[in-house]
Amino acid sequence: MSIDNLIGIGFLMGLLGSAHCIGMCGPLVMSLPISKKNTFDKIISTSLYHIGKLFSYGILGIIMGLFGKQFFVYSAQQHISIIIGIIMLFYVAWVFVIKSKKSFTPLRFIQKPVLNGLGKLFRSQYLGSFLLIGFLNGLLPCGMVYLALTSAMATGSALYAGMFMFFFGLGTVPALLMMALGGQYMGQIFRKKLQGLLPYFIFSMGMFLILRGMNLGIPFISPHIEIESGVISCHN
Repeated sequence: MSIDNLIGIGFLMGLLGSAHCIGMCGPLVMSLPISKKNTFDKIISTSLYHIGKLFSYGILGIIMGLFGKQFFVYSAQQHISIIIGIIMLFYVAWVFVIKSKKSFTPLRFIQKPVLNGLGKLFRSQYLGSFLLIGFLNGLLPCGMVYLALTSAMATGSALYAGMFMFFFGLGTVPALLMMALGGQYMGQIFRKKLQGLLPYFIFSMGMFLILRGMNLGIPFISPHIEIESGVISCHN
């Protein structure tokens, strides 16, 4: 996958996913302690919050990319690609078809210390605290973030995975900025349209990863990969 495609998919996943995850991040953004600040300080504070969150996503992406790189051996990478694709299809079925109200939070143990840290930072008057608020917010359990991280792992590269997560985070910025402005520009109809596209996008990505791991010899979708004398060659 080219860098342009990687950036585009990451940004689009963040843009569409922001409508789904806004229930968690939206209230936090709207409660940022900026009401008593002047316009300039509000812009700086909000910008620092988003920079911190992007930094957090980027670090998580690099970690997942390093982990995924360990599977960048032909057979292992194929299997991990299929597994990630199946996880995406399961997510679509669980959230959008079954519509289960049970949240999937495998990292629930990290939620309490992160929330405690956020509580202390919200009482701080320093501009730098907004950077840390954004960073910690990026660590809060979120189904869409988990999904983005599994996609990042599939790149098999720390650099590409970090870039993917950075642009995923960037895709969430427009919706959260609208929420920071009081939500008046993030109408219910607009949110429903974005959320309506999300399952189709995730389903398509899941099918793409499954096909890519099946080594079917379909150019650009499921290229045929061969191992010759320990060297991996890909035929598109």
